[in-house]
Amino acid sequence: MGKYRCYYCERETDSVRQITFFQGKQDRDELLCDTCHADWIESLKSEP
Repeated sequence: MGKYRCYYCERETDSVRQITFFQGKQDRDELLCDTCHADWIESLKSEP
């Protein structure tokens, strides 16, 4: 059983990456599994 739960896919995992979401004037730290983190990074590369 994993030690952490991914914010996006909600799977339990032993390895996570911390990211920060900015919403309005506040920021929020969340944990992503390696797969969701890689997908998130790829999505940033496609933004103008």
